[in-house]
Amino acid sequence: MLEILIAIIVSFIVVVLFTPNAIKILKEKGVTGTDVHKLDRPEIPKGGGYVILFAIVFALLVIIGLTTFQSLEIEMVGLFAALVSILMAGMIGLLDDNLDFKNRTKIVLPLVASIPMAAMSVGTPTISIPFIGTINFGLFYALLIVPLMMTFIIDSTNMYAGMNGLEAGLSAINASGLVTFVLLIPYFDSHTITTEQMEAGVVAAALLGASIGFLIFNRYPAKILTGDVGTLPMGATMAAALIIGNMDRLAIIMYIPFGLNFLLYIVYRFYAKRKQMQWVKFAKPREDGSLEVVGPFTVYWILPHFFKDMTEKRNVQILLLLQAILVYGAVLLLLIGYPHGVGWI
Repeated sequence: MLEILIAIIVSFIVVVLFTPNAIKILKEKGVTGTDVHKLDRPEIPKGGGYVILFAIVFALLVIIGLTTFQSLEIEMVGLFAALVSILMAGMIGLLDDNLDFKNRTKIVLPLVASIPMAAMSVGTPTISIPFIGTINFGLFYALLIVPLMMTFIIDSTNMYAGMNGLEAGLSAINASGLVTFVLLIPYFDSHTITTEQMEAGVVAAALLGASIGFLIFNRYPAKILTGDVGTLPMGATMAAALIIGNMDRLAIIMYIPFGLNFLLYIVYRFYAKRKQMQWVKFAKPREDGSLEVVGPFTVYWILPHFFKDMTEKRNVQILLLLQAILVYGAVLLLLIGYPHGVGWI
């Protein structure tokens, strides 16, 4: 459990220490983005995900170093696979920020980041499916399920973003839910935390510390924006943790809003094409600060669509609250069922 605490503290400190300088440097270099949900549309530093990526990687390297020289009880295989996947996701995000890939390319490219996890055959191919039973997917787990799962989580994390504090807040909640699950397992079952669960907890802990630290600067009104160089590694980190810990059921419940957001995006694309209307990516701020949207075509547009006085800050707060209820409700449900085999995910 000490490993998890160290990962949280290290990544948090790195972000808090380096983000102010990152804000200054990005401003000086003119690397900014428009905060579109504000009336004055301010230009603020964009690409703060560099710091998040560095913090996560550094925290994991610290744990690997301590494991090597201080004999901490952590396996290396999962951590190394996660580390490479996170770095590859960061590289893809960096290229996207600078080259602005087409949407189809953005969706497919995260497959590349899943290669290390698949190549190292991380995760357990045996999955217990409700009402069906336990199925051993064998080689197909590494070659099909792992790439698809990582790609979906990375893409959906990137798509469910765009408002001050939203992506960092969601990542903090998801990561904290996984860490909480791992830490509470011994209290709901007579067995100790498995090696895979501890690895998953460490990876999620690195994301948790980095996300909380970044929220200090990214919450409303944001002083810095994440960029794809941040959202993609955040998604890759969470995906890696869930796969390493064999937490398929938790992943399914946790990413329901993300899946819904993806489906609404597809509906919106078809709707805009059928109606021959211009497709827009962001909401428009009204004079009173509330958001005007074209319809409930993304999860973060649903509340502004039905409640005309919904502001960006309030919208993000409610979305984060709903995600926290969903995640911690799932954690509690699975922990209660753990001794009976229901919670083994």
